[in-house]
Amino acid sequence: MDRDKTKDQNISNKATISEKFASYYGNVKSLLLGNDLTGRRQTCEENPFSTERETQLTGFKRDKEEGHLKPVSVDLCRHGNRLAHRTAEYEVPNLILRRGQIFDLHIEFQREFVKASDSITLKFVTGSRPTQSRGSVVAVNQVDKVQDGVWGFQIVSAKDKSVSLRVSSDSDAIVGRYELFIDTIHRAGEDAEKWRHKHPDDIFLIFNPWHSGDTVYLPGEPERTEFVLNETGRIWLGAVEKYFVRPWNYGQFEYVCLIAAISILDRSELADRARGNPALVTRTICRAINYTESNGGVIQASWSGKYDDAVAPFAWTGSPSILEEFLKKRKGVKYGQCWTMAAVTTTLLRALGIPSRCVTCYRAVHDSDYSGAVNTHWSQDLRPKTDMDDAIWNFHVWNEAWLSRFDLPEGYGGWQALDPTPMDCSEGVVTCGPSPVMAILKGDLYLGFETKYLFAELHGGRVHWQVDADGNMEPFMGGRSVGGAISTKCVGTISRDDLTYKYKYLEGSKEEAQVLEKAGKLCYRKAPVLKRVAREDVIFTLEGGPEKGGDIRAILRAKNSGTEGRIVDVYMAALSTFYTGVTATEVKKVVTSLVIEPKTDTTTVLEIKCADFIEQKPTDSHVTSYVMAKVRETGQRYATVQTYTLDRPHLDIKTEGRAVTGQNFTVVVRVTNTLSVPLTNGTISVDGPGLVRATGIKLKHPVEPGEEVRETITLTARRPGVKEIIAVFYCRQICNVAAVAEIDFVKDEKN
Repeated sequence: MDRDKTKDQNISNKATISEKFASYYGNVKSLLLGNDLTGRRQTCEENPFSTERETQLTGFKRDKEEGHLKPVSVDLCRHGNRLAHRTAEYEVPNLILRRGQIFDLHIEFQREFVKASDSITLKFVTGSRPTQSRGSVVAVNQVDKVQDGVWGFQIVSAKDKSVSLRVSSDSDAIVGRYELFIDTIHRAGEDAEKWRHKHPDDIFLIFNPWHSGDTVYLPGEPERTEFVLNETGRIWLGAVEKYFVRPWNYGQFEYVCLIAAISILDRSELADRARGNPALVTRTICRAINYTESNGGVIQASWSGKYDDAVAPFAWTGSPSILEEFLKKRKGVKYGQCWTMAAVTTTLLRALGIPSRCVTCYRAVHDSDYSGAVNTHWSQDLRPKTDMDDAIWNFHVWNEAWLSRFDLPEGYGGWQALDPTPMDCSEGVVTCGPSPVMAILKGDLYLGFETKYLFAELHGGRVHWQVDADGNMEPFMGGRSVGGAISTKCVGTISRDDLTYKYKYLEGSKEEAQVLEKAGKLCYRKAPVLKRVAREDVIFTLEGGPEKGGDIRAILRAKNSGTEGRIVDVYMAALSTFYTGVTATEVKKVVTSLVIEPKTDTTTVLEIKCADFIEQKPTDSHVTSYVMAKVRETGQRYATVQTYTLDRPHLDIKTEGRAVTGQNFTVVVRVTNTLSVPLTNGTISVDGPGLVRATGIKLKHPVEPGEEVRETITLTARRPGVKEIIAVFYCRQICNVAAVAEIDFVKDEKN
């Protein structure tokens, strides 16, 4: 307890958390509403609740001081309370509590506490204009026995000048930063002598997934450990045919993460009582991630491939470094993409105590509210007209948060989907969710929260159109199914958990047909009628893909199943494309005509050497084949679009397995080039929870094909425990190459 008191005194000598919050953002109302609020809103100073003067709330006067019961010191029992509330890992040194759960306080008064004549009231104060009428001043009174989930305190012991209290907060209390005031009254005859003491340190109150009365209550300790306490995770990237995993340092316990989360809520001007509602809090956090010129935001998204003026999306290794830059510069951090933004959202939600995770959907449809199909266009000479196309992303990453939904009909609690990177406005707002995953599965799009937007990402099918010289279009073929292989990290392991059938029924099933019919009516969906020809006797299939070393070999096989010969015109092209489906440059094409005899087949091959395309494409782009064929005699047409993901070079990280906090330790990172071209301008970055962040190491020489390069990197850990260390490698040719090692940090007993 003495050690805690010393730490508390040290904290009070530094700048308070409140002062730091004030330095991050000026007057929030002016930022959001304009500079002159006269006549528009009531104006008063921020936080009028003060100990220096009489306040409307209590009317305390200090004309008498003889009998005052004055606190000399207040011990928040930070160490024990933080352990009990599972908040000991937070680097913010203040007391951090989970709502609805009991905690302890110890007060030393200047005189003996007399039960018969002395009374104590605790006031927990939050918000910019705290009042009891708004619920942002909570007067906590003494009760016979304190209960979980209900504001109240119990005097556990009172001996001489020392009083120990056991306190509980409501299970639906406002989440945020609180000030603590201790009001005492001494009654001597008809007189009441009053005193108010303000504790110098802020207290943080966050959501509590361990408490059954909290709306974020999550049954199962392994699930709570994974989705609230785990500081690292895995995000699935690539394509459905060949995905790869990107490790990420969520680092939700690092100092900047909790500060950023509370700052975002402050800046949003979410009403005080609304901060007790996790659905509104998650929506606020989600909306604040994506930077726009009008509303600001944490991360500025970019898929341009040109990132020389800042940090490339693939260069980040974790959320804390992004949030640290955001708080320093007070503007959108350059640059991020959907998976980066979803990862930061997971960090902020976990920092606030809301169970959350990143979820990847492959072949995700965008720019749609399920009112129409996703369209791909081809010219009369069979070439793609990509400038007219709608987008199907190779993958898209959004979030899920676990919470009850008492604001919706029964049955819609549990995992809620939210998308911090919506590519289109929903009813004029660039935000998405939280939408119940159950509502997406059932097609209950009327529930709001952009449920129809998320449903469209999973169900909007592709239609191929051919465009003539006058601009007339004819739909001739549907595409492959979209919205599949929905992936997240399994609980307690690094393997993939397939969530596909949590979001959509089995393709071709009766349930799927019923859901699509219902959703189509709710969205007034209009699907084009495909034009069929009388005879479709040529069977087309696209085969092949990336080969060892990075070469790509795409094979169009055409089989004539009829009794007459056929002439088939073929166009095959390889284009560099971003994972969003947007094309960059043409790499190579093949234009030919095939003569196919009855009952035979033939092939057309598009072969590209790695050296021929790797330097032409942006670092974070892929290669996509656009293929169209037309049978001259029958008018039968075939079209398909296929994206290829290259194998990543091999990365490995080795550690000693044990290190001491506060002392330097080393890791060895090895890069092995498995491609057939040199890897130039390579950079290695290493990150992990609680590590002192180090700058990336730039490799001095190219890594030749088959060559292995080793780098030794020195790091320092701030916190003890078993942690994952993440290494990331990127270069001019390829990115998102990652490896993970586990290390046990032990506490330096000398300090």
